[in-house]
Order: sequence, then C-alpha cells, then structure tokens
Amino acid sequence: MKSQFISLNVNESPTDEKVRLSKVWGNFVSGKELDVKVRPLTQQSWIRSLEHGINPIRGIAPFTLTEEKILEYKSSMPLYSIIKPIFSELKEVAIDSGHLVVFCNNNGEIIDLEGDSLLKRAAERMNFTVGTSWLENNIGTNGIGTALATGSPMQVFASEHFCEPVHNWTCSAAPFRDPATNEIIGVINLTGEWRLIHPHSLSTAISIAQTIEGKLLNILELERYKLLDHYMESSIRNPNRVTAILDRAGQVIKANHLFYANGWVEDNSNCITDLENLNLINEQRWQSKKSEGWWFELVPFYYRNKRIGSVVQAISPKVSAKISENNVKYSFLNLIGESKDFQSVISEARTIADLNLPVLIEGESGTGKELFAQSIHAASSRSSGPFIAVNCGAIQKDLAESELFGYEEGTFTGGQKGGRSGKFQQAEGGTIFLDEIGEMPLNLQTILLRVLEEGEIVRLGGKKPIKLNVRVIAATNRDLKKASQEGTFRLDLYYRLNILSLQIPPLRGRSEDIPLLLDHLLKNVCRQMGRPQLKIDNEALQFLEQYEWPGNVRELRNFVYKMVVKVLDNNPITISDLPKEIIDHKNNKQHDYNTSNHNNTKYGQSLLTPQYDSKTNIQLLKDQELQTILKVLDDVNGNVKEAAKRLGIHRSTIYRKLSRLNELKNQGNVTTFTT
Repeated sequence: MKSQFISLNVNESPTDEKVRLSKVWGNFVSGKELDVKVRPLTQQSWIRSLEHGINPIRGIAPFTLTEEKILEYKSSMPLYSIIKPIFSELKEVAIDSGHLVVFCNNNGEIIDLEGDSLLKRAAERMNFTVGTSWLENNIGTNGIGTALATGSPMQVFASEHFCEPVHNWTCSAAPFRDPATNEIIGVINLTGEWRLIHPHSLSTAISIAQTIEGKLLNILELERYKLLDHYMESSIRNPNRVTAILDRAGQVIKANHLFYANGWVEDNSNCITDLENLNLINEQRWQSKKSEGWWFELVPFYYRNKRIGSVVQAISPKVSAKISENNVKYSFLNLIGESKDFQSVISEARTIADLNLPVLIEGESGTGKELFAQSIHAASSRSSGPFIAVNCGAIQKDLAESELFGYEEGTFTGGQKGGRSGKFQQAEGGTIFLDEIGEMPLNLQTILLRVLEEGEIVRLGGKKPIKLNVRVIAATNRDLKKASQEGTFRLDLYYRLNILSLQIPPLRGRSEDIPLLLDHLLKNVCRQMGRPQLKIDNEALQFLEQYEWPGNVRELRNFVYKMVVKVLDNNPITISDLPKEIIDHKNNKQHDYNTSNHNNTKYGQSLLTPQYDSKTNIQLLKDQELQTILKVLDDVNGNVKEAAKRLGIHRSTIYRKLSRLNELKNQGNVTTFTT
C-alpha cells in the first residue's frame, strides 16, 4: 500500500493518472459528486481551498515579499546561513534531475530557488518565484501550502493542484521544525514538470528537511551548553537564590532540587508551573501560587545577540521582603550588549563582585552606572543585604551630613525622637551606592574618607563611633583626577575609591549593540503600554546605529517611548518617524562624506552613491546585483532577452530592477547609470 503522502507509486503511469485526475478535479470544481477516488489528503485540501475562496481557474500566487525584505532575511536570519550551503550542494543535482529546489519560510513565501534556468523561467510564468506566497489560502492545494497546513510532507501531482495554471507541475514538499519549540519554521520543496514525478522526490525533500533539523539541533545543543554554564555561574554568584535555567521553548534544562521538591516544575511539560506567556515576557517578577512567600524573577539570557533562554531565580521568604524593600531590580542578567568592550566590562565587574572593596564606576550620563552597581551587589555575598542608593548631587548641602551619617536625639529642633540612622547605617550588611560622587561637598568628602579608612561613622551630634559593615560603590561622569587638580575633589579620596574601577563605554562606542537594545526596549515598552510589538525597518536602523546618542541608553529609552506613542499599529518605524535631531545629525555627516569624496568617484567604481557611512550586507547585495545586471546588458548590447538567458532570470525581473534603478536616479541616489 502506498503512502498517503505520495501521489503515485513507481509502477503507475503518470500520463494515465494525469488524465484521470483532470476529470476528478473538473467534477469537483463544478460541484459534481466525485465518482472516482482521490486521496483523502487531496480532497480535504480541495475543500479548504473552496472555503478560502480560491479561484480554481485563474488562481495565482501573490507577491508578498519585497526584494528588500528578501535580502534582509538572507543577510540577517541565522536559519538561512544553515540552508545556503545545503542549497549550493543541491543546485547541480536539481539541474541534472530537471527539478527546482525551493526553500520557503513558515508563511509559504519563497526565499530561495535553485535549478535549471529554463525551468526557472517556466516557473516564473505561474508566479512560482522568489517573493511569492504559496499558502493554501493564497493558491489552494499545492505541496508547500498543504505541507504547512497539515504539518506533514506532501507530494502534489498535476491536477491535484487546486488551481489550473499549476496542473502541468508536480511538487514534493517537506516541512522542518525548530527542535526547541517543535514549531514549523520552513519548507523544502522539489518542483518539476509532471512527467518527472517519482516517489523518491518526496523522500529526497524529507531527507533535506531532516538534514536542516539536524543542524538546528546541533545549534540547540550548543545553546543548552551555554545555558548550563550560565546556570552554574548564577548558582555560585547568587547563593541566596534558588536557580533554574530554561531554553527558549521554556523547557527546564537544569534546576535546583527545590524547584522539584516544591512542585515548581510541571511533571508533564517540564515547565515552570506559575509562568505564563513565556514568549511575551522579557522581565517579570511574580509570587508563587504554591509556596507562600517565595518570589520568582525571570530574566532573558542572550548569546550572540540572540535570546536562547531564560534564568528563573526563586527568592526565599527570608530575603524577598528585603529585596523588595531595597528595590534591587537589576543583575548581570539584565545587561544587554554583545560588543567586545561592553562584555569586557561585564566580565571585570563579575570578577570584582565578591571582593569586599570600594568600586568606582566611571562613565557618561545615561550609560547605566547604577545598573552595574546593582548587578555587582546582586552577584556578591551581600545580595541578601540592603542596597541603598544616594544621589550626592541632589542632597541639600545643609542636610547632607545628617542624611548620610544620621544624627543623635536633640541635635535638631523637632528632630526625630531617639535620633535617626543615616544612609550608611541603613546599608548595614549590604551596599551603599554614591551616585554623582563628584558633586559631594568637600567637607563631606573629608568625613567619607575617614569612614572608608576606619570602617565606622559618628552621627551628627554624637561622640561614640559606630562600626559599619558596608561596601561602598561610587559613580561619576566627571574626571575626578582633573577635579582634584582643580581643588574640587580630594585626591586622597579619589585614590581610596579607585581601588577597583570600571569604565562604562558610551553607546556610540558600541553601536553594534543598538539593534539588540532597541529590540529589548521596544518589547518592554510595547508591553507596558499594551500595544502590539513594534518593529523598525532596516534603513531607519542604519540611521540610529550612526547617531552618536549623547544621552546614551537613557536617550535611547526616551526615543523608544516616543516611537511607541507616535507610530501606528502594524506600521514599522521608518526614517520619516525619526526625531529631527537624529535626521539633522545624519544629514550633516552625509554632507561631509559626500563633500570629501566627490572627486574620488570613478565610472564603474560604485553604482550607487553610498547612503550610509558603512554599507550593510543588504546594501552590498543590492549594489552587486544591479552592477551584474548592467554589466551583462552592456555585454549583449542592451538585449534584455539575451541578458535574462545568461543570468538565468526572467525578463520581467530585469525590467523590475531597471525600473527601481531609474527611481533611484530620479531621486538623486544614482551617480552612474547606463544600459
């Protein structure tokens, strides 16, 4: 008995079967009862096609992806980097066997297509080309769409296709899945003329899909190794928290035994019991429904700019109240960035976290100095103790000493009975964070130096020293050494604070982190404001990567809030949405670039005037593609038909690209144009 997924057995006659199926199809689309059999999978798909309102006589696959989107997909999606070398190996095999090998995403959109150039041109006549969508609700029964609809491999022969323009073709399609989530993420399809049908075609497609899944599984195993390594580090760094690590599907990879003993992990799903909507969450804190007093925190974990999992930490009732009171929101898990300089600072901060010595964090305003301070505290042995933050530039000078060090009863008229503890005493057993330390008055600097040297304070109005167990982390956006030379900061205090130091890089120094930060902030802000996820197009992203961000991450966050309010649902952020100061900054830089390079552009050196200081992969691909078309046209004296033949593409593709080139010329973006 033949498989339900293949159209014909090897011994069946394709010609006879094509004639038979044509009659069956004709009866079905005309509303007659079927007097001969057709495969159940085919009949079910035909019924779905009717429900979708597909025209069986004139149905044609729509173009749903622009060239820019296709190039963006190819240059940025990790999946395509896996598929591309497989396609290169299959190209000659496809040509020899008279087939096209096709890769589609989970929307049925053709991303890549290889094979014989004559066959490709024939396929283009029915819109079987890159950028079209072959979902069942677009074009009815076909290998790609039906494989996606059923989640199973599918061979569709001749008139089994719901739309008549596809009746001279056969296709064998196999979906492949993400091994982490088990969700279909793409389809491999082999397409050829109906006479070449063979059951082995479907086996080949399945084999290719399995090869892709095998490579994806290898990547998943690497991700899980990284997650396990991070689990060990988190467990050591946070002894007061109970840790579990999840993969990107929410599956528990490793967890402290208390997660199982307390029933926090579902036996059937191997997921955290109280965690809902995992894929929509970047950061969350919630209280356990099963164990009173326990709090949980989930923080995403990134590797090479990709979220590969999450860390869940359970906080016991003994320390959860303290953590809530002291408002420690951040840990090293919250630090977003994969640039070399930023990762180097994180590594250094992790190293010094457990050293009971002062730390001086230097960096421009908005770079995240307090985030680093909280992360150091959370990773230290003091994490169960308080974290007290003080803005030295915001304290009233006449109250600063009492605010920091406290006062005894009777010191002030109307003062608190029994006196009052200052910020240093409130930080006992934990960490005090002195932000903007460069703004501290000189008289307080003298007292602070003594506190650091002696490890004790004396309350205002008191005489008895009080021993302290407090770690000091200070931060500044000023050059303290220069300030000491100017007499506004004590040099001895600078050296006392600068035993351990961190220099946080500005955002303009790690522009490669901007896409990751934008994605993180957009998800958070959209969730906060209750609107769908907002995306940003590639051209706008280029502008943002080249903007200098004088306000650093704080300015980037404010920008995101503006965009979430301004940009309508289902629309991406485009250049026209960007604030004036960003556009003006970019235009000034472009003007300087064009002026300095005006006399250096030679004919043929560059087809397009550079729109960015450094071209992206997408721009390079577009530039190279257009140059190739123009060169071939020049070689054949402008004969489009001959150029299309040499390039292995349809004439309509050349006309479309030349039309786009003329648009760019009219917009002033093309310096050299000739056919």
